[in-house]
Amino acid sequence: MAVPDSTPDPSSEALAPTPAGSRWGALVARIYLGLVGLALVLVVVEVARGERGLGAIAVTVLTAPWSGLLAPVAQWLAPSLPVAGLRALGFALAVGAALLNARVFYGIAARAERDARKG
Repeated sequence: MAVPDSTPDPSSEALAPTPAGSRWGALVARIYLGLVGLALVLVVVEVARGERGLGAIAVTVLTAPWSGLLAPVAQWLAPSLPVAGLRALGFALAVGAALLNARVFYGIAARAERDARKG
């Protein structure tokens, strides 16, 4: 009769869920979203003034890699949308990408906090 192996899987640590309620994770996510928010405000100001500036570049860099992956969606829809619609789509995609990145950064910081408490 075979006895089940009760040895813990060494890869189970890597698959552990992200700690909920992490102070580090929440702080990092809030700072990141604040930076993205400031960059988006700068974009709105630049569009209202009819200028092109650093706001769009800042948003693109802050929302990487999603901004690069989602840019073809906007290019594909460009011929069928008015300029205002494209701007709204770009804004919505940037916000979605920022929320994805905030979640990733939260998870990284939460795991770092968990590991710091163990060590």
